[in-house]
Amino acid sequence: MFLLLHLLACDSDEKERNAFEARFSIQADPSNANFIHVTADQEGDSYEWSCDADGSSTQSGQQAVFYLEKKGTYEITLKQKADGKQGIATQQFTIAEDSYYHQQGESLWWNDEFTAPKVDVLSWNYDQGTGKWGNNEWQNYTNKSENSFIRNEMLVLRAVKSGEGQKIGDYTSARLTTRGKKEISRGRVEVRARLAGGVGLWPAIWFYGTKASPYYSEIDLLEYVGCDKDIIYGAIHTTATLEGDQKISSSMKVPDVEDNFHVYGMNWTDEKIEFYLDSPDNIYLSFRPEDTSDPSVWPFDNELYLIINIAVGGDWGGMRGVDDSIFPREMEVDYVRFFRK
Repeated sequence: MFLLLHLLACDSDEKERNAFEARFSIQADPSNANFIHVTADQEGDSYEWSCDADGSSTQSGQQAVFYLEKKGTYEITLKQKADGKQGIATQQFTIAEDSYYHQQGESLWWNDEFTAPKVDVLSWNYDQGTGKWGNNEWQNYTNKSENSFIRNEMLVLRAVKSGEGQKIGDYTSARLTTRGKKEISRGRVEVRARLAGGVGLWPAIWFYGTKASPYYSEIDLLEYVGCDKDIIYGAIHTTATLEGDQKISSSMKVPDVEDNFHVYGMNWTDEKIEFYLDSPDNIYLSFRPEDTSDPSVWPFDNELYLIINIAVGGDWGGMRGVDDSIFPREMEVDYVRFFRK
């Protein structure tokens, strides 16, 4: 009996030596309370997050984001290792309402909340090079960390003056795409971002693809031309719009796009494509053709991929020149979320 008690005591002492008190905080997303951010209070060697809403799925990293689409109380658990010790912590969090997307019959298909320390290459590609992007732009797109990186759970795209200025190749920037990795045909997309400003800059959030070939298909969810301060533009380009006089475009005055974050949203269905700002009710462009059977008018039965970039100069972005005194300038992306029915 003494030996058994001794062994039990040793086992208890060993567990105590190898344990620490794990702790974490929970915060609702400022733009959508059904997404919650969890952060471990202490740095560690590994983290494993789980939520009873997700069954057996887990997330890793010091930060994680969970989508809790239905109202109710959920249990979030962190298992953490640090300096050879292990800790576990559990908290409950209550969601007051079913999410808007759940009410529309939509489910989260893919999202990137940029909680990892580096850009996820399983979801994103880097376009690279100069002089092949159309519009006579001046930037050299790179995959260098000075032009795109993760900071404070944000994807940062940075345009830099790298040469003497005022010609092609004197500026570096970033252009990230989901080509071949995360492509969609129909669904809801929301990108929360703060835009880079300044005369000569041309940040954009848009969709492109060639699967409708020979018909043209491009969806420009957001373009911002720095010389037209505080005006956002949206457009849809098809073979019919390129060859005819019809234009599908719109603009909206938004006085703080360079200083504050906004949600740039798109709802793409069988019959229509709508762009909205911050709320699905705040629509700033709607395309609903009478006949969607003509692929020159509606090529959008095929998948497109997302592109996020900052161009420098070009026919539109540089129509009033490029101000070399503004560099470097950054565009921050808080998240990208794709929903499907």
